[in-house]
Amino acid sequence: MSLKSTSRCGATTTTPIDAVMCGYVTWREESLAVAATYESWTSARSDTRAIAFTEYVAALDREERAASEYQRLLKQAAAA
Repeated sequence: MSLKSTSRCGATTTTPIDAVMCGYVTWREESLAVAATYESWTSARSDTRAIAFTEYVAALDREERAASEYQRLLKQAAAA
């Protein structure tokens, strides 16, 4: 069975565990990006704070999408 992952891991994965691991790694990377952009936002100078906040919100959106994809892959692997 071949599972497709929409994450950054590359080509189509060949096993359910590969897809799940790829989804997990992608989610963790996006979670780290949220932490980094939050830090940037909270320490930004007033003239760059709005841009930093926009970057933080974008990172939150990417993390949410990665978490949803990881959840989908877990459910798909459990059903396999």
